[in-house]
This record gives sequence, structure tokens and C-alpha cells, in this order.
Amino acid sequence: MSRGTRGTSSQVLSRRLTFKTILLWALAASTAGLAIGLAIQVFSGSEGGVARSLIPMSIVFANVAVFAAVLTVRYVLPKMSGFPVYVRFPLAVITLIAAGVFGSGLTILINPLVVLYQMRNALMIVTVNGVLALTIGAITYNYELLRQQIETVVAERSKLEQEMEIARTIQTQLLPKSFPDPPGWDIYGFSVPARHVGGDCFDVIDMTDGKFAITIGDVAGKGTPAAILMANVQAAVRALAESGVRPKELMRHVNRIAYSYTGDSEFITFFYCVLDTKAGEIRYVNAGHNPPCVLRSNGEKEFLGKGGLIVGIMPDVEYEDAVITLGLGDSLVLFTDGVTEALNPHEEMFGDERLEALLVEHRHLGAHDIEERVYAELKGFVAGAAQADDITMVAVKCYADAAQISDPPREANGGLSAARGVSSGNHLREPAEAADSTEMLIS
Repeated sequence: MSRGTRGTSSQVLSRRLTFKTILLWALAASTAGLAIGLAIQVFSGSEGGVARSLIPMSIVFANVAVFAAVLTVRYVLPKMSGFPVYVRFPLAVITLIAAGVFGSGLTILINPLVVLYQMRNALMIVTVNGVLALTIGAITYNYELLRQQIETVVAERSKLEQEMEIARTIQTQLLPKSFPDPPGWDIYGFSVPARHVGGDCFDVIDMTDGKFAITIGDVAGKGTPAAILMANVQAAVRALAESGVRPKELMRHVNRIAYSYTGDSEFITFFYCVLDTKAGEIRYVNAGHNPPCVLRSNGEKEFLGKGGLIVGIMPDVEYEDAVITLGLGDSLVLFTDGVTEALNPHEEMFGDERLEALLVEHRHLGAHDIEERVYAELKGFVAGAAQADDITMVAVKCYADAAQISDPPREANGGLSAARGVSSGNHLREPAEAADSTEMLIS
């Protein structure tokens, strides 16, 4: 037990006894003493004034013994918290027995004749009440320890929840504060952490002149450590993206940076691309991430897997980048494995085929509606099962008709609305209702 834990235990166990507590203990002890005294008198067949003295004697002894046990637990045993258990336990027993002996002396003073004429019954009272005192002492001590542990856990949990809420706020602020609205293009993304904070991220970075860097990543792991690691990667990507380096060079630098502060079992899957809205081109590099899906207007699919190794496992990795073109009505959908590997109560995965079928079915919709349809289907599939991994999606749509997108500006309220968050039941929240038409519903 650490010094801090011992100090906390001592403070909790040595709380002052309130008047109400004393009154309740006295009532309980008096009732027990009365019952013990009556029982001994009846079963021993004792009669007369001396015999009747057994009852007040038992009541007094019960109160003395019980309060000796309670006071010992509250004020004496905490002083022994620094001792090893094999020393502390015998000392506790000896202390409680000593309290019983002291109580015996007080009971004799009530009527010394009992000792002379009712020696056997007096010994029975002392023995039974002594056992009662030891039992109450043990129960009280364990109750106090349990209460101390519960209060410590509650306090630590409350502190952790406050810290997690701060971490979640910081993380959501790292998400895009607004979604760009370049002519002829629609971009939208969301993230649902499995915990208060998660290891997924996405970003949309305005590089000026109609170019936008779009990223999505997933750290192996969940919770605060994964979120911190991803935040560092995200900061490095933003700094490098603004310098205008090619995707393959950016990923090489990011990998080297990430390798310097990742552990042996930590790694990151990452996808980075630059969208040129004027040319309709996307230059990308994939570092071991789920290959994003290019969804053509005619229903054909392409998957972007060219790049290299996952980030953070080797210091020097060379990456390749490639270029694709999006035409009118084509879409690019990025996602993390939290989508395809989501489990229902029967432990069946959502799967790539189900996701691809949904993308093809709703390919005529805008970016936000595509995501909402997938999200709604995913929520229905998991049917309230606990969310095991972070869920993140980003969609880019090159639309043929401006009437398809009717909800500028693309504000995300500081990033908070871009992250749906995790519900108190630890399952997917209700999605915003997807439109029946091709109009967007941006919350």
C-alpha cells in the first residue's frame, strides 16, 4: 500500500462519529445486550435480584464492547495502516480483546455480587458479548475499508471523466472547423469515438488555389494515448501539407516523425490525398489504411491502395503516390475499419460488401447524405451492441447539378458537430435523418 493510499485510508476510517451514529449504535448494542441477558437468564434458570442484574449487566457490557470495537476501528486501527498485515491483524484482535476486558471490569462494578453468585452466567455474558464485539469490529472495519475504496474509486472516476471531457473537447477542436464549399464539389466528414476520445482522425486542409488536402487515419488502440498520438501526427501533417510537398514525401516525413515517439506495438494507418478541384484530380498515398473507394456515377468502383507501409514501425520507408480523376457524379469515400468491422449482437461484422453495396445504391446523393445512409444502416446493423472501435468517414462528391447541394455555408461549429461523439450507452447515437431527396441535411 502506498503512502498516499495509507493516508487516505486513515482519514476515511478516523471520521468523527455523529450523534445520530452514536445513538443508532447504542440502540443496536442495547437491544443485543438485552437479548443476550434475557436468553442467559432464561436458559440458566436463574431467579432473584442477582439474576435480574444479568440483564443491565449484559446491556452495559454490550454497549462498552460495541463502542470499544467501533472506536478501535475508527481511531486506533488507522494508526496501524502502515504496518504489514501479519502485524496489523494480531494487533487489531488484541486491541478488540483488550476493549472487551475493560468492558468486563465496568460490568462488575454494576453488581459485584454477580461474580460471586452467578460466576458462570457472568462469564457467559462476557464471552458472548466479547464475541459480539469482535464480530462487530471485524464487520465495521471491512465496511469502512469498502466505503473508502468506493469513495476513492468514485473520486478518481470523476476526475478521470473531467480529464477525458477536456481531452475530447481538445480533440474535437482539431477536427475541421468548417467544410470547404468549392464550386462543383461537396466535402463532408464525421467521427464517432468508441470512448470519450479516440484514435481516429480526419482533416480537410485548404491549400489555396482550389486545392485541398484530405486525410484520414487510425491509431492501433483507443482512448487517450491513441488520441494524443494521432494529434501529434495530425499536427505534423498540417505543417507539411501547407509547405506543398508531394504526398509521398509528406508521408515519408510523417512516418519518420511518428517512429520517434511510437512504441513497439503502436502504429498508424493513414491516407493522404490532395484534391485539385479545378483539374478534378486527386494525388494520393496510402500508408496501410483501408483503401478508400472511388465510386463512379455508373456504379463502378475503384480502390486506392497504392502507397506503402503503415506509419511508425520503421524509421526509413519510401512511399509511392498515384493520381486519379473524378468526373461529374463521381465520389471518393474514405473510412476507417470501425465501419467495416462493427459487430452486431451475434458478433457478425458489417463487412466490406455491405458497405460497397450501400455506396453503389446511394451514389447519386451528396457527400453528407451518403454518410448518413451508411451511418443509419450501420446503427441498425449493430442493434445497440457496444461500439468496439472508432468510426470515421469522409466523402468527396463531384456533382453534376448544383441543385444537389443546397445548404451552404459548410460550418461545423468549431469541429464539435463534425464529431458526433459517443452516447452514454456506449453505442451509436441516432443519426441525423437522411433526406429522401438529394438535398443535404447539415446539422
